[in-house]
Amino acid sequence: MPVTEDLMKEHQLILKYADLMERCADYSLKHPGAVVLLENAAGFIGFIKEFADHFHHAKEEDILFRYLEVPGVLTHCNPVPQMLMEHEKAREFVRNMERALQQKALNDLVDNTARYARLLKEHIYKEDNILYPMGERGLSDEDKTALLKEYVQADQRVDSQAIWAKYEALYMELEPVLNALAD
Repeated sequence: MPVTEDLMKEHQLILKYADLMERCADYSLKHPGAVVLLENAAGFIGFIKEFADHFHHAKEEDILFRYLEVPGVLTHCNPVPQMLMEHEKAREFVRNMERALQQKALNDLVDNTARYARLLKEHIYKEDNILYPMGERGLSDEDKTALLKEYVQADQRVDSQAIWAKYEALYMELEPVLNALAD
């Protein structure tokens, strides 16, 4: 099994949320006074913090990137520092979203939500199409086996099945509501 397969699966759920967030932000821009983003921002922020950052990014940063930064694994270039910088930029957008939500500052909330969603879409594209294939080619079979064991341990520590179930259920709640708002 490729060592990035589960991370790419996680990306698919993150992309679904990024799409919902972007649509919600767009709706709020087109319909001043609409509170749909204010009503759903806490759910989005919860997903980002627990699933995207604590669960997914932690596996990338604490496990995969550590293996990729071993000399000789990434032979062409090392995009890991760029990926880490983008993780930090995403966290900044989330902090701004939280602040805007607390202050009920809809314009700031819309702006940071849209910027977060765009960043994540571009970021995931780079990981799925550049970084992960480089890692798959560069990692030894021994390293891949060790890495996969660490993923299993990380999943057990955070009860990954419960996290998946929670955020797939929330997505199933949010998607029809936001689809109904489509112009």
